[in-house]
Amino acid sequence: MKSLLFALLFGVQLLSAAEIYIVASRTLPLQHISRSTLKAIFLDKKHLISGHKVLPINYTFTDPLRSCFEKNVLKKSRRALERYWLRAHYNGKRAPKVVKSKAALLAYLQKVPGTIGYVDSKTARSASLKVLLRIPCD
Repeated sequence: MKSLLFALLFGVQLLSAAEIYIVASRTLPLQHISRSTLKAIFLDKKHLISGHKVLPINYTFTDPLRSCFEKNVLKKSRRALERYWLRAHYNGKRAPKVVKSKAALLAYLQKVPGTIGYVDSKTARSASLKVLLRIPCD
């Protein structure tokens, strides 16, 4: 039990000192993206970049990368996001597609044009992805 608790705490500390990398499919004609544009895409307020449709991909609620993304990009708590999407749903907006693993996100990036998502630094380096932005996790 102690080792599990240590691993959880140590893992969270490592992530909090790390960065997330905003990545996109190679078909998206971007070299960089601003946080405000990224936020608009993930809150279903912006759908096109340079005339190309974008498809944001999110991880499950339990993924630490998603917590970092919500805190540092969307600037919303989990509760605030739940309320946001509940209201937005009635206005015809949809939350980003959710994947359960980095492998699933990588598959989307390779196969679906316009996909945009986020990964950890190790995945960004090993998968030779198109990195648009690096964001430190607080």
